[in-house]
Amino acid sequence: MGLSNFLRRVNRGIALGLALVVGLTCYLIIDNVAFNGEREVIRRILEDYISDMSGFTILPEQYTEIGSEVPESVIVDKMKENGVLIDKYFSNINYRDIGSAKFSISQSLEQILYSNGKSGNKVKSCDAKLTRVKSIRKHGANLVTVEAVADLTIVRTLGAEALNVFYAAPFYGGGDIPAELTEPANMAFTIHNYESSFTCEMTKSNGVWKFSYVGNISITVR
Repeated sequence: MGLSNFLRRVNRGIALGLALVVGLTCYLIIDNVAFNGEREVIRRILEDYISDMSGFTILPEQYTEIGSEVPESVIVDKMKENGVLIDKYFSNINYRDIGSAKFSISQSLEQILYSNGKSGNKVKSCDAKLTRVKSIRKHGANLVTVEAVADLTIVRTLGAEALNVFYAAPFYGGGDIPAELTEPANMAFTIHNYESSFTCEMTKSNGVWKFSYVGNISITVR
């Protein structure tokens, strides 16, 4: 009788364990299927952002003359224009103990616009597109980590700062620019092609995915 009771308890335990495993497996499958739609939404946001960020450092045509200083009022107006897109793509939420992505890109763009505006260096055009999403990893219902790659073609003077997806970058290889190339008379627009690999976190708030943290970015000259 004791053995029979013991076996019944064991069988019930096994059955309960199997039910839990089946239930968990079904939940994970359903959750993954449901999240596939979110992955497509996130990819489209990445594509839209990469396309829109190409205009962040481009000033009106009358202010792209090499060597000319840009009035502060023009830079202020450009920052206001950029601010609309920054609000669209960047979240105020930040799960880390460092500055938010929104603050970081605002500072980077201000640095680029003022630096180029005063030095006479110019970014004439920037063509950027998302080429690959390596991974989208889910962390709970409202947080993902994204790894992706973008191609950038920038027409600029050698000393101009530009935007590498999220950060200000000089793009001249880390070395000093020859002094003669910083003189307005010797500046010229040249075409530069880059592949940028980046990592970021996106947070969903009020039904919308936005950037909340930007991680490592590496760039390769093409």
